[in-house]
Amino acid sequence: MKWQDIRIKQLGYANNLIIALAVAVLGFAINFIQTEDLILSSFQKKLFWVASSLIIISIGLGIFVILNRLEDFKLTAKIARKREKNERDGIEDDRLKSERMGKKTWNSFIWQIVTFLVSFLCLLILVLISLKEIII
Repeated sequence: MKWQDIRIKQLGYANNLIIALAVAVLGFAINFIQTEDLILSSFQKKLFWVASSLIIISIGLGIFVILNRLEDFKLTAKIARKREKNERDGIEDDRLKSERMGKKTWNSFIWQIVTFLVSFLCLLILVLISLKEIII
């Protein structure tokens, strides 16, 4: 197995993991604010909305990464077929497009992770503030 194949699989695993964690964190956040005796300060409400928005953005970026990768794989298969048939017409344009798609995938994946981590941090602060009487 080539290193490129391993890298592609690992990107898929990591992307799926972040999406799953983001969905779980969003579920936790929604469940947490439904606690009957929970009273949130204005700051905590802002943290909740920032965290929720960023989680949704992270999930959206994860889905975009999946769709962009699928489109890139389709284009790569097209390039391979052209190469097999010895067709050179448009192959360089397709390679450049594929390269741009690959960069877009990695940039989106990085932003997916960043938005997830920031949202997780916001939610953690929200929860810790809410539970300060219990943990201090």
